[in-house]
Amino acid sequence: MANDPEALTQLSRLIGGSIASSATAAEVQAVLEQRLALLADGLLAEAIASDDVFDRESGLEFIAARLDELAKWMSQSQRSRLLEATRVTIESW
Repeated sequence: MANDPEALTQLSRLIGGSIASSATAAEVQAVLEQRLALLADGLLAEAIASDDVFDRESGLEFIAARLDELAKWMSQSQRSRLLEATRVTIESW
């Protein structure tokens, strides 16, 4: 898998840490596993700040689109858990 420095930089920012640009998918997944709650919070903060998010449905769509962009760096289980964690929060808006 070719590295995607932009995606790795975005993930680093979202989790408040640093992911090496040379990291493998398995290494990134291990870091994300430890910081999954931070990643969910970061994605929610992006959704809140986005002009494209104006209701629950657009919030859920925003999160799903962001996860699609970053999908190659996370396991299906991580993606599913992130979708669920963010959905629960967005549904309370």
